[in-house]
Amino acid sequence: MENYTSYNARTILFAATGSLFAGFALAVITTTLGQPTFYESLSLEADPTAPGYSHTNTIIGAVNGVFFAGGFFGTLFSGWTADRFGRLNGFRIAGVMGVVGAAIQTGSVNVPMYLVARVITGLAAGNTLAAMPTYYAEVSPPHSRGMMTGAHGSFVNAGYFLAGWIGFGCFHAPSTTFSWRFPNAVLCLLGLVLITGTFFIPESPRWLLQRGRRDEAFKTLCKLHHDPNDTEEHFARRELALIERQQAVDAAVLAEDGKWQLFTAKTYRKRLILGFLVMAGGQNNGTLVINNYTVLLYRSLGLNAEISLMLSAIYNTLAAIANFVGAYYSDKMGRRKALLVGFTLNMSMFIIATGLIGKYSYTPSQGLAAAAVVFLYLYVIAYGGLIDINQFTAVTEIFPSHLRSQATSYAVSAIFLMDVLWLELSPTAQATIGWKYYLVFVCLGIAHTVHIYFFLPDVRLTTPLPCIRTAHGRCAIYAKEYLANLLGLQANGLALEEIDALFGKAVAAHLTDNNLEEEKSSPGTPPADLLSKEGQTTTHVATV
Repeated sequence: MENYTSYNARTILFAATGSLFAGFALAVITTTLGQPTFYESLSLEADPTAPGYSHTNTIIGAVNGVFFAGGFFGTLFSGWTADRFGRLNGFRIAGVMGVVGAAIQTGSVNVPMYLVARVITGLAAGNTLAAMPTYYAEVSPPHSRGMMTGAHGSFVNAGYFLAGWIGFGCFHAPSTTFSWRFPNAVLCLLGLVLITGTFFIPESPRWLLQRGRRDEAFKTLCKLHHDPNDTEEHFARRELALIERQQAVDAAVLAEDGKWQLFTAKTYRKRLILGFLVMAGGQNNGTLVINNYTVLLYRSLGLNAEISLMLSAIYNTLAAIANFVGAYYSDKMGRRKALLVGFTLNMSMFIIATGLIGKYSYTPSQGLAAAAVVFLYLYVIAYGGLIDINQFTAVTEIFPSHLRSQATSYAVSAIFLMDVLWLELSPTAQATIGWKYYLVFVCLGIAHTVHIYFFLPDVRLTTPLPCIRTAHGRCAIYAKEYLANLLGLQANGLALEEIDALFGKAVAAHLTDNNLEEEKSSPGTPPADLLSKEGQTTTHVATV
């Protein structure tokens, strides 16, 4: 029987330090830009009305641009390190980069030094942001994978929450560089915590199997899914068999399609494009532009620096709370429904907020400013509770094990690719066209909502699966419940290996009457005829 264990919870909590690090690294610039001493330390003009502020705008754009450029390459790097050295060693590499980058960032004395530090920190943040969802998905049981993988988004937002309130507290420190250097120093500490945490969590069982370490993989699965009432560990054995079957098929496909199958095979190319656009949609609705420039946005509404920092911290707090609540409902709603509802609510709030900001620019008033802030809060609640919490899970679970790290890293790179563009343009755009800049995100957000409606499948599957192509071109129609009973899985969530069927991929195992009986009598042992030979009669088909 599938079981959720305390070991699962401890594993996710330790791994969440990587997500916390990524969130804090993304958010720390928001409070840094709100500290007057930051501008003094780097010899930048802080007064928006002064002649030299155009240069400050350029530097602010560069500070964000180089970070997200580094993050883009960090996401691509994460797939290679995770597959080559293992998930945990990939985290350790990212942690070391993070500590080095944050240390230089903290001690920066001029703009070039700070920009170099931001590149290194961006590499680390991109690496962890892309790598953590894959790990969460691979150690989570199917029925609660949405909640557990959703912990990534929750703890990323917890990083924003932490950075926001630390920054607000440091604003009241004496007029020294401590107010902006200390939050950056906290990032060093989080990097060290990430490195330490990797010694208390297991390696991914799927990666262990790919490296031929079957016994270690089985022990890990037993710990993750242990049920005191199941002394034979039937669920762990069946999941092990399921993974092995899929990996056997993946190896056969790899031999046939080559190492570039992610781009050459239609089923994988379709998923890669889908994953990239889902992640891009989470940024093309303007969320990072608002997050990174929220202090400056509030100041443009006539609020002072202290109030702006406090409102920014509250904004991040609401996002974090919404994430944790959304994680609980992720498996109940399903990724597709949650994303559709999230984008609809998110865009509705943003349209109203944009209108209020536009109205304020012509007829300033405290009422308009307050209303704009309220709708921005509602905007981030919809984003945190429905979009952010589900986009990482949706993208991670649509890829097979042998391509998951690589493909997820490519998909998550959309976050940084989009934000390099939007954050680099933002200071200049907001200084020239003001609130009209947000109309770009309104249009793109609507377009992504339509795309998700037509192209993102629901992986919970409580209805029969569609006709699926088998390895030899045959078709099989079967009920999800039959497959669930056969493999010992609950009908309210697909195993990662099963999701391949939704994209028309060849089945991983053909179960004949003989090996079906073998499966029943010896659960977890792969049938001898794992891949049917041409001409063999198959009366039962299991797609994975």
